[in-house]
Amino acid sequence: MKNLRSLSEPASPAHARRAGRDLVDFKTSFSSYQGEGDLHVVNISRLGLMARTKAAVSKSERLIVQLPLCGKVEALVRWVEDGRIGTEFVTPVCERTYARMLALMPGRQQAW
Repeated sequence: MKNLRSLSEPASPAHARRAGRDLVDFKTSFSSYQGEGDLHVVNISRLGLMARTKAAVSKSERLIVQLPLCGKVEALVRWVEDGRIGTEFVTPVCERTYARMLALMPGRQQAW
C-alpha cells in the first residue's frame, strides 16, 4: 500500500529530473552577456549540469559552457543558490558524445 503522505507532497527536484546525473569533478569556463567566468562542475547529465562558481550568475541567464568533446554548449540557468548553479542545456548532448565525454572526466566519489 502506498504511503498517503508521499502522494500529497510534491516531488523533490531530484525525483523530478528527466535524467540521472553523473558525479564528476572538472573545471571549465563559460561566457554570457554579463561576461565570462569559471565553473567547477560537480554533476552532469545529457540535459544539464550543476556547478560551483564565484561569478555573478542570474536565474534564466543563458550561458555558453565549454565542455570536453562537445565544445560550446548553450545552457539556461534554472537555479542559483550559495555559489552553485543548476543549468539545463538548450539542446541535449548526443548520447554517444556524452558517453565519450564522461570517459575523459575525473569522477567524484562524494555527493554534493
